[in-house]
Amino acid sequence: MNTWEEVANCETHGEYIGKFYNLGGKVNHGGNCQECMRIKNKEEQDSKDKEEQGKAQARKIRTREDAGISKRNLFKTFDDYICKTEGQTKAKNDCQRYFKEFPSDKSMIMVGGVGTGKTLLASAGIDSIIDDYRCEMIKVIDVVRELKATWAKDSNQTEEKLIKYYANIDLLVLDEVGSQFGSDTEKLFIFDIIDGRYQNMKPTILISNLDIDGIKDAIGDRCVDRLREGGGMMVAFNWESSRS
Repeated sequence: MNTWEEVANCETHGEYIGKFYNLGGKVNHGGNCQECMRIKNKEEQDSKDKEEQGKAQARKIRTREDAGISKRNLFKTFDDYICKTEGQTKAKNDCQRYFKEFPSDKSMIMVGGVGTGKTLLASAGIDSIIDDYRCEMIKVIDVVRELKATWAKDSNQTEEKLIKYYANIDLLVLDEVGSQFGSDTEKLFIFDIIDGRYQNMKPTILISNLDIDGIKDAIGDRCVDRLREGGGMMVAFNWESSRS
């Protein structure tokens, strides 16, 4: 097969060096305008990059939603928490320091009224570590419901396995502590999880609208003692709701 190069013409980009070959007595053009090829290759690469970016973004969203971050707080950062008082600044700094020092076996209790930013700061903290650690934020009442659901005859989950899961993830954030009914069974569920995490040296964050005495009534003194042991901090959100 004879091959050669000669000047060819592109309707868009003008003259270029084309490659030709003779196959069976028939002349064939085996090359295209280099600029056309460059543009085509770039468009194909850009399309692949865009597709990969879309997949990566979808994975990030799914990871955060699976961790319990709400759509309202998706991709929130500490910068999204606007401080207007010294108390807010201190709470924000305490939370930033906590997540900056992660991983650690130290737990944290966030207490204060509704609308004071507790869940937003916890979500921002999770967002800062979720790509490297297994985290979950869940309402206490939902944990209780999940555990009670294992009692059903057709359940494919067991109470023991579920407690073990919550006792071993890197960070567990229990939200709306005190919203449950406060029965002895519920207290035992929460104790088994918190104690399991304590034994495994895994940190837990509690979020509640109650004060510390109310939290003790809701989940028991033993749970609070384990959370406070070894330097576990309590962050107070004692200002008015920002939603009003």
